[in-house]
Amino acid sequence: MTKESKPIDALVIFVDARGFTSWAEKAEAFPLIGRFGIELQRLIADVFKDNYVKNLGDGAMIIEEITQETTEKFLKGLLSRTLRDVYNTEKAFKQLCKRLSVGYGCQIPLSLGWGITKGQIEKVGNDYIGADINKSARLCQIAKPFGVAIDRDDFPTLPIISKSCDLSFYKQVRKLKGIDHDIHVWVTKEIATQFITRESLKQTPEVHVAGICLKNEGGTIQVLIAKRNSSRKLFPDLYEGCGGQLARNETFMTGVKRHYKLELGIDIEVIEANHKFYYIHQPDEPIIPGIEYLCLYKDGEPHSENHSEVKWVTEEELRRIPEEKFIQGLKEKILEFIEIYKRK
Repeated sequence: MTKESKPIDALVIFVDARGFTSWAEKAEAFPLIGRFGIELQRLIADVFKDNYVKNLGDGAMIIEEITQETTEKFLKGLLSRTLRDVYNTEKAFKQLCKRLSVGYGCQIPLSLGWGITKGQIEKVGNDYIGADINKSARLCQIAKPFGVAIDRDDFPTLPIISKSCDLSFYKQVRKLKGIDHDIHVWVTKEIATQFITRESLKQTPEVHVAGICLKNEGGTIQVLIAKRNSSRKLFPDLYEGCGGQLARNETFMTGVKRHYKLELGIDIEVIEANHKFYYIHQPDEPIIPGIEYLCLYKDGEPHSENHSEVKWVTEEELRRIPEEKFIQGLKEKILEFIEIYKRK
């Protein structure tokens, strides 16, 4: 620990005006640079008036000391309030650029980049030091061409973001300069879609696998269906087969077998040649690609804690269940798999 330093928990924010250096080199910007810097600092200090704000030329470091227990609820509230302040700063910044542009007859093509972390830092006199300060600054550096980058380990759950804030986030894994390990981040669309070399970015898209399990008892074909609990965020109270996220270093077929064993308690055989692709697309969420296989029952008694109902149904019983009781398009897909199985 640094001499005479005081360890504290804190929210750390870095903000920087993107494109400032190249813009400031233009002759028409010279008369404006000084006033622009002063008004930008005043703007940031006004929005974050209850926090420590250290001016950094065309940006700032903002510190909010945390004095209470950092529960999940608290973190979501903290991030929600922070993103609201970010939005208010962005809004005021656009108005500032427009006003000065008109007044000086000079275009100001600038945007803001943000880096947000939370952790233990040290207070030394009237300043702060610590690894999370360095990380926040590095996150701000990758916020290009503009936007917000948040340490996902510090804030694992995003709060509900008002549509009026016009912010949507995507998961990425980044390599930051000066930090020797991968950093899990939330980034806004502009950052997520920039071109990045594979050495600096490791894509971790979410991929799903699923199966439709059939069994033949005395010539009668049955299919296993499970109704999702009403508390499930995705497709509550709807019938499904079985599936979920593909784990790291796992083949599609291994993933399907794992989900059936862990979720429904049965062993299955996956018919690799018989599969169909699907996509999950929820509002304000990235598209999740998936692949669904025809599966055959081998052993076990179906049961589940995540479903309100698990049962075998015949083709005739299946047809009598209304289509809207299933995940969209699933009933038709099950019937197609049954026809494929009959032709074998």
